Amino acid sequence: MKRMLGPVLASMALAACGGPAASPQVPPAGTAQSSAAATDCGTFSLSQGDSLPDSAVQCLVSAVDAKRPAQLTATSPSVEGGPIPVTYSAGTDGSVEVIIDYRQDNFGNKIRTRMTCTGPALTMDRPTVTFALCSEPTPIRD
Repeated sequence: MKRMLGPVLASMALAACGGPAASPQVPPAGTAQSSAAATDCGTFSLSQGDSLPDSAVQCLVSAVDAKRPAQLTATSPSVEGGPIPVTYSAGTDGSVEVIIDYRQDNFGNKIRTRMTCTGPALTMDRPTVTFALCSEPTPIRD
């Protein structure tokens, strides 16, 4: 079963991917990075209820399918309006590192988390990134 993960749903992302029943069969965090020049799939600042352009999501999916490095960044407001940046970094191994930054959310937990995901797809009804499997989110220590 595919799980939703998108900047519009960033506040729910911790529970959205790789729930307790999912066994983490994805590469360890950090393997999505590559020294090769990454394709820039765009940087977007979304308003409440906005979606990513389907071309941006398809750019990321195509890069993963071709095992090319790529990056996509989207900042969406939390329910209360605080900015939540989400960065998707595709690696040459076919995985995607997803970093969600809650530090600017006045009502959030003020941390950044990292997940490693596989099997990205474009959801056509509302352009978002979905993944077949994600690791459990882990806090990033600064």
